[in-house]
Amino acid sequence: MSLEEPIEGTRTADEGARAREDLERKSTEELFAATLEGEYDDDAPWEAVSVLRLRGGARVFEVAKRYCRSEDKKARARGLSVLAQLDAGKPDGERPFIPECVSISIEHIRESDEEVVRCAAWALSHLGTERAVATLIGLRSHPDADVRHAVANCIDLRTHPEGVTVLTALMEDENEVVRDWATFSLGNASVIEGGVQRFTDSPEIRAAFRSRLDDSYEEARREAIWGLALRNDPLGVQLLLRHLESEEWWSGDQNAAEELLSLPRDTPVEELRDGLRRLLA
Repeated sequence: MSLEEPIEGTRTADEGARAREDLERKSTEELFAATLEGEYDDDAPWEAVSVLRLRGGARVFEVAKRYCRSEDKKARARGLSVLAQLDAGKPDGERPFIPECVSISIEHIRESDEEVVRCAAWALSHLGTERAVATLIGLRSHPDADVRHAVANCIDLRTHPEGVTVLTALMEDENEVVRDWATFSLGNASVIEGGVQRFTDSPEIRAAFRSRLDDSYEEARREAIWGLALRNDPLGVQLLLRHLESEEWWSGDQNAAEELLSLPRDTPVEELRDGLRRLLA
């Protein structure tokens, strides 16, 4: 399961909009039935899940709970996926069922079906309450890489007292995607002090980033460079500049330089290069 479920690339924008409108006209029961159609990773059932999440409310919650109790493992997985981001269009304070969604997800972590367990872990990752994060921390060594991916992805883990320890451990994971996401999450760990965002920093954190600079997975290497650069680490800034001076720089290189230099989005790359050179000098 990914953070953003795929949408069919063969449809035109108008066709996609009409398909979405057709789904939005369906009843809640019809939408839940649509989530069970086709294969697990097909686009259409995930589109139905998306509509249900945004529709939210007590009726969707009750039907999702019923699906979570189903004897059909796909139905349980779909119910959890809906609960993961129920009422997603509202602020957390206006989402009244979050504690119940967390409790239901924790119950399914102990299931024997792998897909249901993965969906439960991702639900906890999205829900991110104190109880959800505590449960995820206990899953950091889970044998399923997708469950560990869900742990690494949890935004609220970044500010947890054990967050740095958990993320630095996951940065050494055997699975490249887990390493990448753990590096990304630690790289973006920050706090707001006096209205100013400050990236979480320590010798331990910088050492963890340096250990990923020779990772076999390029995405993880790039995240490590960006994490160091955002902490104004000379090695990270130097490597970031080297990438931006090449012909194959990534948008993430540009974004990291803009963030570090406090410049607006879409700043010309040459201006970013000059700024990094001045910083190093």
